[in-house]
Amino acid sequence: MSRRSRLKGKEILETESLSRQHSTGEDSLSEGENAIEKGVKRIKLDERISQEASSSGRSSNTEKHAKQKAYDEFQIGSIVRVCLKNFVTYDSVEFFPGPNLNMIIGPNGTGKSTIVCAIALGLGWNTSLLGRAKEISDFVKHGQERASIEIELKNKGRNVVITRMIRKSNNLSQWKLNGQPATHREVSSKVNSLNIQVDNLCQFLPQDKVCEFAQMSPSELLVQTQKAVGEKELIEWHETLIQLREEEKSLTTSIKTDSEQVENLEKRNSVLEKDVTRFREREAILKRVRLYELRIPFARYGVAKHLYDIAKQKRAEAHLEYQNLAKENEPASARKCELEDLVSRSAKEKKRCTELYSTKKRKMEEIATKLEQSEATSENIRKDLADLKRKERARKNRIAQLRNEITELEERTSSPPLASDDSDIRRKMDDVVRRLRESQPQLNDNKYNQDEINLAVRNVEREMQMIKQQLKELDDVKRRRLETIRRVDYDTFRAYEWLQQNKDKLSGRVFGPVCMEINIKDMQFADAIENALGNNNKIFVCETEQDYHTITRELCDNRRMRINVFFPKATMDSFTPPIPHQQLRSYGFVSYLLDLIEAPPRVQAALCDMSKLHAIPLARNESDINYDIIKGNRAFFKYYAGETSYSVSFSKYGQRFSQVLTNRIRPSKFFTATMNIEEKYELEKQLQECQIKLSRFDQQLSDLRKEYGNLQKSIELLYGERNAINEEKRKNQFALREFERLKVRLDSKRDQLQRELEQPASMMDEENALRKDFSKIAKKRGQLVTQIKKIMEECMQLFSGRILATLKHMQASSDLNALERQTQDRDEALKQAHIKFSEADAKFNSAKSEARRLLNEANAREGVDAETTRAVQELTLGMTLEELEDAVASERAKADLHYAINPSVIETYETRKAEIDSIKSRLSIKTSRLTKLTSDLATFREKWEPRLNSLVKEISQGFSNAFDRIGCVGEVRVSPHEDYDKWGIDILVKFRDNERLQALTGQRQSGGERSVSTIMYLMALQELSKTPFRVVDEINQGMDPRNERLVHSQMVQTACRPNTSQYFLITPKLLPDLQYHERMKILCIYNGEWQPETMNWKKYIADKKRSNN
Repeated sequence: MSRRSRLKGKEILETESLSRQHSTGEDSLSEGENAIEKGVKRIKLDERISQEASSSGRSSNTEKHAKQKAYDEFQIGSIVRVCLKNFVTYDSVEFFPGPNLNMIIGPNGTGKSTIVCAIALGLGWNTSLLGRAKEISDFVKHGQERASIEIELKNKGRNVVITRMIRKSNNLSQWKLNGQPATHREVSSKVNSLNIQVDNLCQFLPQDKVCEFAQMSPSELLVQTQKAVGEKELIEWHETLIQLREEEKSLTTSIKTDSEQVENLEKRNSVLEKDVTRFREREAILKRVRLYELRIPFARYGVAKHLYDIAKQKRAEAHLEYQNLAKENEPASARKCELEDLVSRSAKEKKRCTELYSTKKRKMEEIATKLEQSEATSENIRKDLADLKRKERARKNRIAQLRNEITELEERTSSPPLASDDSDIRRKMDDVVRRLRESQPQLNDNKYNQDEINLAVRNVEREMQMIKQQLKELDDVKRRRLETIRRVDYDTFRAYEWLQQNKDKLSGRVFGPVCMEINIKDMQFADAIENALGNNNKIFVCETEQDYHTITRELCDNRRMRINVFFPKATMDSFTPPIPHQQLRSYGFVSYLLDLIEAPPRVQAALCDMSKLHAIPLARNESDINYDIIKGNRAFFKYYAGETSYSVSFSKYGQRFSQVLTNRIRPSKFFTATMNIEEKYELEKQLQECQIKLSRFDQQLSDLRKEYGNLQKSIELLYGERNAINEEKRKNQFALREFERLKVRLDSKRDQLQRELEQPASMMDEENALRKDFSKIAKKRGQLVTQIKKIMEECMQLFSGRILATLKHMQASSDLNALERQTQDRDEALKQAHIKFSEADAKFNSAKSEARRLLNEANAREGVDAETTRAVQELTLGMTLEELEDAVASERAKADLHYAINPSVIETYETRKAEIDSIKSRLSIKTSRLTKLTSDLATFREKWEPRLNSLVKEISQGFSNAFDRIGCVGEVRVSPHEDYDKWGIDILVKFRDNERLQALTGQRQSGGERSVSTIMYLMALQELSKTPFRVVDEINQGMDPRNERLVHSQMVQTACRPNTSQYFLITPKLLPDLQYHERMKILCIYNGEWQPETMNWKKYIADKKRSNN
C-alpha cells in the first residue's frame, strides 16, 4: 500500500509496504494458483496512492496525466514491475518501483536482499553472481515445489515481460518472454540489448559483493566502468587495442627470434662453404668416372661377342668329325650290344638263384631255432618232474613235524587253569567307583561355583569399566567447554589455569567460568540459556570479597587480563519470579530458565543478579504462547519461544505502549553437551559398590580353590586303588586267554595235518599232465626235422643253377672283352672326337653365357636419360676397353686426391640454406604486418585515449565534488601502461587532513571508508551511465552517522535528477531527519511470522502523523 504524507515542510515521502494478506480475487495469482488451500498466507505489495484532503477534488484526467508523466520518466530497460511467487521468504508479492531512486528498507531477515536476488536471477544471471546458494532450487520457498519470478522492463512500444519458473525437484528453470516460451539464450540476448549488466559491480552490487568492489584491480575497474557508461565504441576500441597490442608483442618477439635464427644459420653455413666447393669438384670427377663406367659394359660385350663367334665355329667343326667316326664303328657296335645283353641276362639268373638260396637258408635257420626251443621245453618238463619228487619228500617231513607239535599242545591243554573268584574284585571295584561318583559331583559343583563367581567378577569388572567410561564422558563435557573457552577467550582460559594452580592463595572457593559450573537439565533449551547468559558465561564468581580483590589485583591489574569477576552479595532468597510457577502454563511457558540449570547456589545467585534467569520464562514452541495475556500482564521483559527470543520494552511516556524486538537464537557454543551431577554421584556410588563386590568374590574364590585341591587329592587316591584292582583282574584274565589261545592253535595244527595227508592225489595228477606235455613236444620235434630235410634238398638245386649261370656269364664276358680289344683303336678315336666336341661345346656355351650376361648388364644401364647418353658418347668416342679402364683408374686417382666429404654435411648445408630463405620470406611478411599493426594501434589509441581521459575526467570531477561536500578528498585517474589490458582506473581517497591521497583497496581503508568511496564512485557514474538501472545492497553498513547522512544527501541529489537511471538502494536502517525528494519511492518490507493477518495502513499512517505532530 502507498500513502503520500508531508515531512518537514515541502518534502514528500512516498512509501510502499509489503504486507501479508489472505488470498483474494484481487491477488495477481494465476488461475491454477488461486486454488491454494484457504488460509495460506502470502505477501503482497499493493500500490495505492492516497490523496491529501486538500487534493480530494482532483479530476481523474489529471491523475491519468500524472501517471503517464511518471511512466514516461522510466528509462528504456528500467524495472516497471516485479512479481514473485513462492520465492525464498515470499508466498506472493508484486511491487512497482519508481523511475528514479527506490529505497527498500526493512528489518534484517525480512527479505530485502531476496528482492535483489530475484532481479538478478529473473534477468537470466547465475546464482554464483550472488555469493549465496549455489543451486537455483534453493531459492524455492521451503515446503513448495515451484517458484516464479516475473519482471516487467520498460521498452519502446510494448514493455518486455520476462518470466522465470523454477522447479525444486529437478533444479531446472523454464523461461517466458512476453508470455511465450523462450530459451535462456533468447532472454539473455534481450536483456543485453537493453544494456543491462547484472554481472557489472558498477551497476549491480549485491550485499555479499560490496567488499569485492574495493578489491577490484584498476584494470577490472576500467573495464566495468566502460561497460557501465555504455559507450560501445569505447569498449570495442579498448578490446581492439588489447588484441592489437598482444599481436604486436607476439610479432615483435617472433621477428626477433627469426632474425636471430637467420643470423645463426648463416654463420653456421659459412663454415661449410669450403667443404661444399671441394665436394662439388670431387663430384665432377666422379661423374666422369660414372660415364666411363656406363660405357665399359658395352665395350666388354663387344669383346665377348667376338669370342663367342670363334667358339661357335670350332664347335661346328668338332661335331662334324665326331659324326664321321661314329658311322665307321656301327657293325662292331651291334655285336658288342648282343654280348652285353647276354652278360646282363646271365648276371640276373645268377643273382636270382643266389637270392632264393639265401631265403631257403634263412627259413631253415628259423626251423632249427624252433627245434632248439622245443628241446629246451622238454628239459624244463624233466626238471618239473624232479621237483615233484622233492616236494613229496618235503610233505612227508612236514607231516612228521605237525604230529610232534600236536602231541606237545595236547599235553599243555590237558589241564585248564583254575577259575578265580571275581566277586571280591567286583566288590572292591564297586566300592571305589561309588566313592568316585560321590566325589565327582562335589568337584563339579566346586568348579561350577568358581565359574559362576568368575563370571560375576567379569560382569562386575565390565560394569566398572562402563561406569568409569561414563564418568570420563561426564568429565569430557567439562574439558570440551574449557577447550571452547581457550579458542574464543584466551584470557579467561589463562585465568582458569591460574586459579587451578594458585588455590592456596584463595580463602574460599572461586567458581568459573560460569559455563563450566552449569549443567543443563534439558539440552533442548541449551541455545536459549546460552543466549540469555551472553558474556556472563565467562565470569568468575567468588564466595568471599577478599578473593574478589585478590583475583582482580593479580589478573586484571597486574597481568592485564580482560576477564569478569563477580562477588554476589545477595542470596537466592532475594530473587523471586515475577509470576508463580503454577500460573506459567496459562501463558504457554514451560518454566523459568533458572529451573532448567543445575549449579552451586552461589553461581545461581550471581546469574539471577546479572542475567535475571529467575525472571525469564521459556516455551517449547512459538505457537504455545498466549501473546494477548503476555502483552496485557507486562510481567516479563524478556522470554523465549522455540528458536526466537523476545525482548519487550515499554514507552516511558503517554500510554506506555510496548515494543517487542525478536531475534533468532544463535546455536550454543558452550552447552553442546551437559553433565548431570546426580548422575555422577550415582555412578561413583555404583563404582564403590562394585569394588566391595569384587573383594567379596575374591574371598569366596580363595575358599573354593582350597576345597577344590582337597577334592582332587581324594579322587587321585581313588583312581590309584581302581588301577590296582584292574591290574589283578587283568592277570587272571590273561591266564584264561592264554589257555584258549593254545586250544585254538591245537585245532589249527590238526587241520593243517589233515590237509597235508590229502595232498598225494593232486601231485599224481600234476605228474601225469607233465608227461603228456613231454610226448607232444617230441612229436613236434619230429615234424621240424622233416621240414629241414626238404629245405636242404631245395637249396642243393638252387646251388647247381647258380653255378650254371656263373659259367654262362663268364663265357659272354670273355667274348665281349675280345671284341672290345679288337675295336679299341676305333673307339678311342671316337672317344677323343667326342671329348673334343664336348670341350668345344662347353666353350661355346660359356662364351654365349658371358656375352649374354654382359649384354644384359649393358642393357640394364640403358635407363639413363638422353643427356647422359650423349655425354657418354662424346666422352668415350673411339676408346677401347683397355683405354676405358685406364681412364677410370686415372679419374679415380684424381678423386682420391680430394678427400671424401660426408654427404650429410652437404645435406645440412642445403637444408639450412632452404630454411634461411624460408625464414627471410616469413620475416618480410611479419615486418609488413608489424608496420601495419603499429599504424593501427596509433589510429585506435588516438580515438580511444582522448575519449577515455574525458570520461574519467568527468567521473573524477563528480567524485571529487562529492568528497569535497563531506570534507574529504577524492580523485579518479587513468593509469596508463604499455599493455592496454593493464590500463586501469585508480580511485584515490583521503579521509584525514594528515594523510595523502591513497589508492582505494580492500585492505587499506576501513569498511565504512570503502563503502563511502564505493557509493560516491557509483554516484559519479550516475549521470554518465547509460545503464537503465543500478542496484546497491546495504552499502551504508559500517558508515558513521555523519558520513551516512552526507552520502544519503548526495545520493538523493544525484539519483533524483530528471532523465537519470533508475536506482535501487537496499538498507535495513535509516537515520532520522534525512533529506528526501518527491521523486523518491520508499518500499517498506514488513515480513515475518509475527506479522498480523491484516493491517489498516491508512489508520496506522494517520496515527503516526498525529504522534509526530
